[in-house]
Amino acid sequence: MAEALTLKFGLNLAQRAECNRLIINSDNLEAIETMQDGGQSAGAAAAIFDDRYHYACDFIMTKFEHCNRETTKVAHELARLARFFSTSDWFEEPISEIVTFLTNDVLVIANE
Repeated sequence: MAEALTLKFGLNLAQRAECNRLIINSDNLEAIETMQDGGQSAGAAAAIFDDRYHYACDFIMTKFEHCNRETTKVAHELARLARFFSTSDWFEEPISEIVTFLTNDVLVIANE
């Protein structure tokens, strides 16, 4: 359920940012396979996955990729913080709690 709700939040954010070509990464293989299979799921989040799949089809290009957990640290921290804070102010600039994670992501990319 958490992965489906996170996907919903991410797609809404992408639309708000006027992105139209998406590569969606998740370390949850089941969620990625569900979306690659057209959003078909038998779990408790079936309706959300189905809804998000059809919503994702409205973008020019949407690709779903599985990745390792190491590459999703910022996403996990945002998901943790979303339980305690309003996310309405996160759009314009990153909240201070994730700046270190973002900086580390940039450093990893720069060193590769």
